Amino acid sequence: MSVASVVALSPALEELVNFPGFIGRFGLNLDDPILIFLTIAGSLNPKRVMESGSIASVKLRIQSIKGFFVKKQKLVYESREIARNGYGLGDGKLLHLVIRLSDLQAISVKTVGGKEFELFVERSRNVGYVKQQIALKGKELVNPWDHELTLDGEELDDQRLITDLCKNGENVIHLLIRKSAKVRANPVGKDIEVSIEVGTHKNSSPQAKPKDLLVEPVVVNREIELPSLLKELISSTIEGLEKGNGPVKSSDGSGGAYFMQDPSGHKYVSVFKPIDEEPMAVNNPHGMSVSVDGEGLKKGTQVGEGAIREVAAYVLDYPMTGSRTFPHDQTGFAGVPPTTMVKCLHKGFNHPNGYSVSPENVKIGSLQMFVNNVGTCEDMGYRVFPVDQVHKISVLDMRLANADRHGGNILVSRDGEDGQIRLTPIDHGYCIPNKFEDCTFEWLYWPQAKEQYSPEILEYIKSLDSEKDIELLRFHGWEIPASCTRVLRISTMLLKKGAAKGLTAFAIGSIMCRETLTKESVIEQIIHDAEAMVSPESTEEQFISAVSAVMDNCLDL
Repeated sequence: MSVASVVALSPALEELVNFPGFIGRFGLNLDDPILIFLTIAGSLNPKRVMESGSIASVKLRIQSIKGFFVKKQKLVYESREIARNGYGLGDGKLLHLVIRLSDLQAISVKTVGGKEFELFVERSRNVGYVKQQIALKGKELVNPWDHELTLDGEELDDQRLITDLCKNGENVIHLLIRKSAKVRANPVGKDIEVSIEVGTHKNSSPQAKPKDLLVEPVVVNREIELPSLLKELISSTIEGLEKGNGPVKSSDGSGGAYFMQDPSGHKYVSVFKPIDEEPMAVNNPHGMSVSVDGEGLKKGTQVGEGAIREVAAYVLDYPMTGSRTFPHDQTGFAGVPPTTMVKCLHKGFNHPNGYSVSPENVKIGSLQMFVNNVGTCEDMGYRVFPVDQVHKISVLDMRLANADRHGGNILVSRDGEDGQIRLTPIDHGYCIPNKFEDCTFEWLYWPQAKEQYSPEILEYIKSLDSEKDIELLRFHGWEIPASCTRVLRISTMLLKKGAAKGLTAFAIGSIMCRETLTKESVIEQIIHDAEAMVSPESTEEQFISAVSAVMDNCLDL
């Protein structure tokens, strides 16, 4: 046949293919039905394809060359993906096609004991994720976190991205997993004796047991580095599970919450709340009926979004300095415990359909630092609570339009020899709703709420910026719905305007909360009046401006 039947997968090949004697170098000739030339990483490999072959068969031929993934391949001609049975795409000497490669990366892992695994991992994952997949795929392996992965003799850091390992153009990464060496230095007289202890493979250690656990941060934005205290939190949680100290289910609350233990098993280090065990979620451990329309227990919230709201409360509770930089290791303004999103696998969680070490049983949820306490605000008289701490929690709740603030989710701790009281707000799964209907603040009825804010707190309120807060949440991976951003803008506006006019937490909170279930709050009425002032085609900026005008009139009364 003629050169018109030659298909090149790179435009740069046109002159090369036409060069005299080029095709003959590969033992081929132009009488072959169709020739495909695939170029990648500088190599060239021709393949024969029959004229009657389909696009699917072409993909198979390409896969046989370089091990690409057929299910993920796309052959593109003039910006259009070619169908599996496509034909008649063009004529001429060469047909230029583009291969859009899969996001998956083939990884071959070999242990020092000779066992081999093949994994398909997204290129955006890191080495630590590969270790966890090894734990899931090879149940008989010892804990991979005690091992190191090496590539060409180089130890790979757990945070190293898979895509960084592909720069040499190879489509299969060959890794070796081996037990990490522990170096110990012991004084011997005037000298130092250094010993290196290397663990053995499971085939030579009858005590080795399979691991069925993992705790991994959910990384949405790789520009964000977890603060050291969150890294330590995850590490302590993993160590506790590795020592056999499983999750302890909390008897409080309507959702699944688990106390995670330290290695000694004598204290708690964190609290894990899986999204699939939230109230009205599919695997709720308390037998609650599943939400029909997706709405959560509180109006304006969605089932399965509690974890991201828990994290949002921590992210927005930036320190008194007003700094929105993250990561930070400073205590937040209201003292929300450090919180992050994680993936967690353990048999101790609620698995109504049975448990096995498999990706299907990996749970995603919020992991929050456990706070030692002597009880909650429900357990003691509210008159002993420090005014400034009640005020700080009030600022947080009104900013976030919290729909679930009661005495049971404010922890009471005693610090120092004098036992000074410290309040810690927890359970923020119902903050930043898309409506104000269920806003509830129990502190509204405490005497501290009727006292004036201090200059320090007023300065903090003045520094608040809802637009920057929304940007910060998006930076952390929450594509916050427009209805929720509206609530955040309005709640922050009310707090700032009210504080500037000298209103107390009681006065501002009373505008935001309903007196009864059926009587709308003042803030809801303000929103209705603003909606009546603007047309349906108005922008969000115009609507917020209308809300501001109505709010000013209301506060001046």
